[in-house]
Amino acid sequence: MSRAPFLAGVVEGFYGRPWTPAQRHELVGRLGALGLNTYLYAPKDDLRHRARWREAYPAAEAEALRDLIAACGRAGVEFVYALAPGLDPAFARPDGLAALEAKAGQLAALGARHFAVLFDDIIPAPASGQLGATEHDAAPQIEFAHHLRRWQRQQDPDTRLLFCPTPYCGRMAGEVTASCYLRHLGTHLDPTVDVMWTGPEIISETISPEDLDGLTSVLRRRPLIWDNLFANDYDLRRLYLGPYAGRPAALRGATTGVLLNPNCEFAAHRPALETFAAWVAGDDYDPGRAHAAAREVWHADWCCLDATGASSLLPRDLLALLCDCLHLPFAHGPRAEAWRADVAAALQGDAAAIARAREGCARLASLFEHLTRLEDRELLHTVYRLAWELKEEAGLIAGYLDWRARGAAPGSAFHSAEHRPRTYRGGLVADLQSLLPMRPDGSFTPARPQ
Repeated sequence: MSRAPFLAGVVEGFYGRPWTPAQRHELVGRLGALGLNTYLYAPKDDLRHRARWREAYPAAEAEALRDLIAACGRAGVEFVYALAPGLDPAFARPDGLAALEAKAGQLAALGARHFAVLFDDIIPAPASGQLGATEHDAAPQIEFAHHLRRWQRQQDPDTRLLFCPTPYCGRMAGEVTASCYLRHLGTHLDPTVDVMWTGPEIISETISPEDLDGLTSVLRRRPLIWDNLFANDYDLRRLYLGPYAGRPAALRGATTGVLLNPNCEFAAHRPALETFAAWVAGDDYDPGRAHAAAREVWHADWCCLDATGASSLLPRDLLALLCDCLHLPFAHGPRAEAWRADVAAALQGDAAAIARAREGCARLASLFEHLTRLEDRELLHTVYRLAWELKEEAGLIAGYLDWRARGAAPGSAFHSAEHRPRTYRGGLVADLQSLLPMRPDGSFTPARPQ
């Protein structure tokens, strides 16, 4: 892989259960079919990627990686293997560098040519989010990367090395032009090494070329975007089925590539991947049009069976509703947002909104009923808990509107037989969240004692 190609693909870089070999093979085939060119192997909870990075893979896991690397080659997708040694305080000592050569040697024997070294998530963040990493943190990381780079060149001069810094977004770095860590990195890190960056935030609502101007100057190279827009490992009660958005086409010219870190749940990756490929392919990208096209491609997977075994596809409008309800971190889809507004107005007594809110409640109930009959049970169980929660909230809202329509006495309170105290939104996490709730501005203030 030369320096020229724009890297576009997926980083399996989330916390939680890694994808299975079969899922990875399916992904790689899809990447190739969509014209995407990179798969970065970096699952945080592969022990031999991070926590026990020095250890060689046992025979069965090694063979699975060999097969995956070969599948990447057949699909025209570059396989990049990432090591994350930062939890090991001795990673840059002689024994650590020897372990690096041994580990890289095993991967090379399996077919890997391209590597990444990741030093993310190794320093706890203070309240400000700014990590305060210095050149003293950067120096051993650079030494480790350079040792691997020299080893790579001895094996094959036409290889690529990626590097994830410890402060990997604007919030962590503070003013990037004043960051001694980033300045040291830019000055001393081999200029052929790509440096990864997630944008202004860990999960960035938008990333523009202007956001990267200072960073590019300090790093003395364009960054490679590790894009967490669809990542959900920080909140597993959410799933993101919306389109790739908030990134103008001009971002491609300001970077050396973009790699998506998607939903942990493999079955949920299609909208992100399809729309991202459309963004990579052209300057006339429109998120709404791309999302509609992605849903149409995905629609064939949503086959429902009835009691006789006859099959039919989930109605398109219900798939669109699901994708709008489970949309993006910072926005609901248009159908979900319209229904939320109707519910808000209905609770204030707006008669027209009440009718629309009830219709939305019924559609969510219908959606859930269809989902329970999905032939693809993995797909069902990917969305099941979230669809259940939507259905339950819709049922509560419908029950409240019906109760009020029956002439509830002024000042009376509505109770639901299906939503009991300490079970509805219950458990220790819910109790803790009630003690220290987040305010609209993002700050936290203890709740008043009851």
